[in-house]
Amino acid sequence: MENGLEQLEMLLDDTLQIVDHMVVDREYEDMLTSVKNGLLMQRQSVKEMRNTSREEQQIAANFIDENLNKLNEIVQKLESILLDDYQSTTEHRIEQYEQLSLENQMEQTETYHDKIDYLSAVKIRENINRMTEVMLQIRS
Repeated sequence: MENGLEQLEMLLDDTLQIVDHMVVDREYEDMLTSVKNGLLMQRQSVKEMRNTSREEQQIAANFIDENLNKLNEIVQKLESILLDDYQSTTEHRIEQYEQLSLENQMEQTETYHDKIDYLSAVKIRENINRMTEVMLQIRS
Protein backbone atom coordinates (compact mmCIF):
# COMPACT_ATOMS: atom_id res chain seq x y z
CA MET A 1 0.00 0.00 0.00
CA GLU A 2 2.72 2.46 0.99
CA ASN A 3 4.60 1.98 -2.29
CA GLY A 4 1.38 2.53 -4.21
CA LEU A 5 0.67 5.75 -2.34
CA GLU A 6 4.20 7.00 -3.00
CA GLN A 7 3.88 6.13 -6.67
CA LEU A 8 0.52 7.89 -6.80
CA GLU A 9 1.93 11.01 -5.15
CA MET A 10 4.82 11.10 -7.61
CA LEU A 11 2.46 10.78 -10.56
CA LEU A 12 0.22 13.50 -9.17
CA ASP A 13 3.19 15.82 -8.58
CA ASP A 14 4.60 15.15 -12.06
CA THR A 15 1.21 15.74 -13.65
CA LEU A 16 0.65 18.97 -11.71
CA GLN A 17 4.02 20.18 -12.93
CA ILE A 18 2.94 19.58 -16.52
CA VAL A 19 -0.36 21.39 -15.93
CA ASP A 20 1.47 24.35 -14.37
CA HIS A 21 3.57 24.79 -17.51
CA MET A 22 0.66 24.68 -19.93
CA VAL A 23 -0.63 27.87 -21.47
CA VAL A 24 -3.89 27.30 -23.29
CA ASP A 25 -6.19 29.72 -25.06
CA ARG A 26 -8.42 31.70 -22.75
CA GLU A 27 -11.49 29.71 -23.80
CA TYR A 28 -9.91 26.49 -22.45
CA GLU A 29 -8.48 27.88 -19.22
CA ASP A 30 -11.50 26.71 -17.21
CA MET A 31 -10.95 23.13 -18.35
CA LEU A 32 -7.27 23.28 -17.42
CA THR A 33 -8.10 24.88 -14.07
CA SER A 34 -10.63 22.10 -13.38
CA VAL A 35 -7.96 19.51 -14.09
CA LYS A 36 -5.45 21.26 -11.84
CA ASN A 37 -7.93 21.64 -8.98
CA GLY A 38 -9.00 18.02 -9.35
CA LEU A 39 -5.40 16.82 -9.23
CA LEU A 40 -4.71 18.96 -6.17
CA MET A 41 -7.76 17.43 -4.45
CA GLN A 42 -6.56 13.94 -5.28
CA ARG A 43 -3.08 14.70 -3.97
CA GLN A 44 -4.59 15.85 -0.68
CA SER A 45 -6.77 12.74 -0.50
CA VAL A 46 -3.75 10.51 -1.07
CA LYS A 47 -1.81 12.27 1.69
CA GLU A 48 -4.75 11.80 4.06
CA MET A 49 -4.94 8.09 3.19
CA ARG A 50 -1.59 7.50 4.88
CA ASN A 51 -3.08 7.99 8.34
CA THR A 52 -6.30 6.03 8.00
CA SER A 53 -7.47 2.47 8.54
CA ARG A 54 -7.55 -0.07 5.73
CA GLU A 55 -11.33 0.31 5.46
CA GLU A 56 -11.08 4.10 5.23
CA GLN A 57 -8.35 3.72 2.63
CA GLN A 58 -10.64 1.57 0.51
CA ILE A 59 -13.38 4.20 0.68
CA ALA A 60 -10.90 6.96 -0.18
CA ALA A 61 -9.48 4.86 -3.02
CA ASN A 62 -12.95 4.46 -4.53
CA PHE A 63 -13.51 8.22 -4.26
CA ILE A 64 -10.13 8.97 -5.85
CA ASP A 65 -10.79 6.48 -8.63
CA GLU A 66 -14.14 8.10 -9.45
CA ASN A 67 -12.52 11.53 -9.54
CA LEU A 68 -9.67 10.32 -11.75
CA ASN A 69 -12.25 9.01 -14.22
CA LYS A 70 -13.96 12.43 -14.27
CA LEU A 71 -10.61 14.17 -14.73
CA ASN A 72 -9.75 11.79 -17.54
CA GLU A 73 -12.93 12.77 -19.38
CA ILE A 74 -12.05 16.47 -19.12
CA VAL A 75 -8.48 15.82 -20.24
CA GLN A 76 -9.67 13.80 -23.23
CA LYS A 77 -11.89 16.69 -24.33
CA LEU A 78 -9.05 19.15 -23.84
CA GLU A 79 -6.65 16.86 -25.70
CA SER A 80 -9.05 16.67 -28.64
CA ILE A 81 -9.42 20.46 -28.75
CA LEU A 82 -5.67 20.97 -28.54
CA LEU A 83 -5.09 18.44 -31.32
CA ASP A 84 -7.56 20.36 -33.49
CA ASP A 85 -5.64 23.58 -32.77
CA TYR A 86 -2.34 21.88 -33.55
CA GLN A 87 -3.71 20.47 -36.81
CA SER A 88 -5.08 23.87 -37.72
CA THR A 89 -1.81 25.74 -37.16
CA THR A 90 0.10 23.13 -39.19
CA GLU A 91 -2.59 23.29 -41.89
CA HIS A 92 -3.21 19.57 -41.21
CA ARG A 93 0.44 18.77 -41.88
CA ILE A 94 1.60 17.67 -38.45
CA GLU A 95 3.90 14.99 -39.82
CA GLN A 96 5.72 17.46 -42.08
CA TYR A 97 5.97 19.98 -39.27
CA GLU A 98 7.44 17.40 -36.89
CA GLN A 99 10.04 16.44 -39.48
CA LEU A 100 11.47 19.94 -39.29
CA SER A 101 14.45 20.48 -37.04
CA LEU A 102 13.61 21.58 -33.52
CA GLU A 103 15.01 25.03 -34.30
CA ASN A 104 12.71 25.39 -37.29
CA GLN A 105 9.74 24.16 -35.26
CA MET A 106 10.47 26.67 -32.51
CA GLU A 107 10.63 29.51 -35.04
CA GLN A 108 6.94 28.90 -35.71
CA THR A 109 5.99 30.03 -32.21
CA GLU A 110 2.22 29.49 -32.29
CA THR A 111 2.50 26.08 -33.89
CA TYR A 112 5.24 25.02 -31.49
CA HIS A 113 3.15 26.05 -28.47
CA ASP A 114 0.15 24.19 -29.88
CA LYS A 115 2.35 21.11 -30.26
CA ILE A 116 3.65 21.35 -26.69
CA ASP A 117 0.17 21.90 -25.25
CA TYR A 118 -1.22 18.94 -27.17
CA LEU A 119 1.64 16.66 -26.12
CA SER A 120 1.24 17.88 -22.54
CA ALA A 121 -2.44 16.92 -22.59
CA VAL A 122 -1.49 13.49 -23.93
CA LYS A 123 1.02 13.05 -21.09
CA ILE A 124 -1.55 14.16 -18.50
CA ARG A 125 -4.02 11.59 -19.82
CA GLU A 126 -1.35 8.88 -19.78
CA ASN A 127 -0.43 9.79 -16.19
CA ILE A 128 -4.07 9.70 -15.11
CA ASN A 129 -4.36 6.24 -16.69
CA ARG A 130 -1.27 5.16 -14.75
CA MET A 131 -2.80 6.58 -11.56
CA THR A 132 -5.92 4.51 -12.20
CA GLU A 133 -3.74 1.40 -12.56
CA VAL A 134 -1.99 2.22 -9.26
CA MET A 135 -5.40 2.68 -7.62
CA LEU A 136 -6.36 -0.83 -8.77
CA GLN A 137 -3.24 -2.19 -7.07
CA ILE A 138 -3.98 -0.25 -3.89
CA ARG A 139 -7.58 -1.47 -3.78
CA SER A 140 -6.65 -5.12 -4.28
